[in-house]
Amino acid sequence: MAHTTKTTARLRDSISEALGSFVKSRSSTFACGGVVPLIPGGDAVSGSNASTALSLRWDSPTGMGKLSFPVKAATEEQKKSLLKLADDCQPASFGFKGQDVLDESYRKATKMDRSAFSIDFCPYELGIVDTIAQVLLPNAGGNAGTKGVKAELYKLNIYAAPSGFFKPHVDTPRSDTQFGSLVVSLPCHHEGGQLIVRHAEHSVTFDWGASGSGEKVNTSAQWAAFYSDCEHEVLEVTEGHRITLTYNLYYTLGVGDLAGNSPAMDVKSLPLYKKIYEALADAEFMADGGYLGICCQHAYAHSTPEGVKSLPAILKGSDMAVYSIFLALGLDISVRPILSLEDNWFFDFYDINDQNYVGDKLRQIKLTEAGNYEDEDSNEILREFGGKWLKVNWLTHPTSKNVGFVHMTYGNEPGINHVYTYAALFVVIPPAAERLVPKE
Repeated sequence: MAHTTKTTARLRDSISEALGSFVKSRSSTFACGGVVPLIPGGDAVSGSNASTALSLRWDSPTGMGKLSFPVKAATEEQKKSLLKLADDCQPASFGFKGQDVLDESYRKATKMDRSAFSIDFCPYELGIVDTIAQVLLPNAGGNAGTKGVKAELYKLNIYAAPSGFFKPHVDTPRSDTQFGSLVVSLPCHHEGGQLIVRHAEHSVTFDWGASGSGEKVNTSAQWAAFYSDCEHEVLEVTEGHRITLTYNLYYTLGVGDLAGNSPAMDVKSLPLYKKIYEALADAEFMADGGYLGICCQHAYAHSTPEGVKSLPAILKGSDMAVYSIFLALGLDISVRPILSLEDNWFFDFYDINDQNYVGDKLRQIKLTEAGNYEDEDSNEILREFGGKWLKVNWLTHPTSKNVGFVHMTYGNEPGINHVYTYAALFVVIPPAAERLVPKE
């Protein structure tokens, strides 16, 4: 029995260490993606991420071209328009040592420059840009203080059967403010053409073809966004036409409040999802259940009136990713204030057995008279704050803290003590036998 307990603890610690390292790293949010349902011949529902059918128009040597999406059971007119679009595109080059190179052994695709076409697809209206701003931007590095994203349409590309592809490569940013790319797959039947994005030994595959996304290939626009320094490739298209829009992503000013409420994003597209899913699906990981703690990696004014009202909506980067994933997996997750023990010399903590004092909810700074009497102990003061001592399995360490509450002190002279807290994502993990982990 002792051997089993040690093995379980070792496995739990191993999973926790790997998950914690991944949460803290930039790799946890190097890519994200989602789906935009299209409503042919109708109106999109206000407040949803659905869009009406799309119309693509372009300049053609034989006049104006037009193609409507979705291209599902294509009419003869749509088939002619699709072939006309393919004919009007030019061979797609790629950058190599500062030069544009045409080499079909490395990339076989066609392109149309943005000046030659227009389409009524708006990633801003559909919530895609706001999602990218909150998921990718905080961990993008550089340009500190920027909060928003500018998505600039760059090109239309077609990868056609029988052999459209693009070997592994890394994009060259077109300015100092570019941090990534957005690729939108328009609904047109195809097989193959998976987009694989890699970063720091991790990878995510976006399969927008019929075998990977089912009916979505014919009914929805699907998208992926990723950092500029990510290696990526397009696997061979074996059937149909894979038609995509590419946008360059730039730093700009803006704001987002999307944690747990971003219909444009599919949480399964986040690199971190697989790590968390595998941990929860492993019966040896916290087999008896318990509490999981992830210290927020970004600073929030969690003890101010504004912070109390705004969290968790304003979570950023990996914090938002972790929150959204656990929420999607049906677990109880919340942002809690955690008492910072190392700063509180006044408290006489005894027999806490590696526990942490976890606030029952976020609160603004509280001033209390507790502690002004000789016979009051530390726990009586803490009761004024609200919370309890809990054993928490921590994946990360705190990076910033705020004053949580202020109380009186008793001694030769009266005084006050400031108690600091840090914000953490607090997850209630059910026992393995009771976990309802959804099937992938």
